[in-house]
Amino acid sequence: MVAKNRRVNRGWEALMQRHPENTRRCYEDLCTAPTTRQPGRVFPLKGKPYKGAWEYEVTKGDKVFYVPDEEQLKVVVYYAGKRPNPSPTP
Repeated sequence: MVAKNRRVNRGWEALMQRHPENTRRCYEDLCTAPTTRQPGRVFPLKGKPYKGAWEYEVTKGDKVFYVPDEEQLKVVVYYAGKRPNPSPTP
C-alpha cells in the first residue's frame, strides 16, 4: 500500500490519530484483499471518471479512496480523510 503524495500521507496519519483501530483494519484489508466487497464499507466507485477506483469507509465520516494494481500487487491510496463532496477522482 502506497500513498499517492504527501497530502494523502498526512490524511492517513490524521485518520490513525482519530480512529486507530478502524484505520488499522482498513490497512489490513487493503493489504490482503483490496477488491473484496463489504456491503456499506468497501465497494468500487461507479462512473467513467472513477474507473478502477474503490472506496473504503473507515468511519461514517472518514473515507479512503484507492486504486488497486493487481499486476504490481499494490494499492495506491489517492485520498484519505473526511468525506469529500464530490468524491475525488484518481
